[in-house]
Amino acid sequence: MYKKPSAARGVQQTYEQLLKANLRDQVPAWLRAMRSVPPTDSLVRDPSYFSTKGTLGFEKGKAGGADAAETRGEATRIKRSLPKGCVSIGHSKRQLRTRSTRPPKIEFPEDKLRREFYKNHPFELSRPRIVMEPTGRTNEDWSRLTKGAGQVTGEDVVRHQHYLMQSKGMGEQEAYAQVTSELYKIRAREEMEAKIAQQEARAYGARMLEKPFSTRMVVLEKRQLQASTKAFALRQEEQRLRTATTEKMFAAAGETA
Repeated sequence: MYKKPSAARGVQQTYEQLLKANLRDQVPAWLRAMRSVPPTDSLVRDPSYFSTKGTLGFEKGKAGGADAAETRGEATRIKRSLPKGCVSIGHSKRQLRTRSTRPPKIEFPEDKLRREFYKNHPFELSRPRIVMEPTGRTNEDWSRLTKGAGQVTGEDVVRHQHYLMQSKGMGEQEAYAQVTSELYKIRAREEMEAKIAQQEARAYGARMLEKPFSTRMVVLEKRQLQASTKAFALRQEEQRLRTATTEKMFAAAGETA
């Protein structure tokens, strides 16, 4: 659970309690200054302290056991009783540790499903994805994995699995098995369509582009480099001959003059 960091504004209140309990004799000068000019509130906005951990319907029952055990532990913990007006000045090292102001981690129910899917299918992350939103709607229908001729991504798989768990009452593993089987069929159909399109293009005389670092592409680049080097050398030789011919012509003209 997130703990609120300690603030320096509590120094005045703590020292006044020590004075009331007769644990301090003299009033320091800084205490009078703090009474006249109290410190302002912090400009840093404190994060929320409510629970931000997303849980599904079937996961809410599991957290109750841990909370109940913690409550029983708090009830059975023995606290040292002090006289009225006295303040305990014994601090452990953990209580004096400065805690940085950090916002609580926000988790959604889909995060766990997303981590599990991409752990088993890491190559889906390297697949090209269209990030443009054609409609701009936020209330998408996730009852089906495919949406017409649109692209099927890993995010669609996670959303469809979450829909099956919420609406159909399926378990996590059952919904995962059903969604991944549909995804495998879609990927097989896409691969078959790409092969058929490639065969049709070759039948009509199209030449397929080679991969950037394939062996054939490297050989073609080397041939082009050799041809360009040879053409550059011929051009330099032609320029040298022209310059020599021009110099001879000027020299002959000077002698005749």
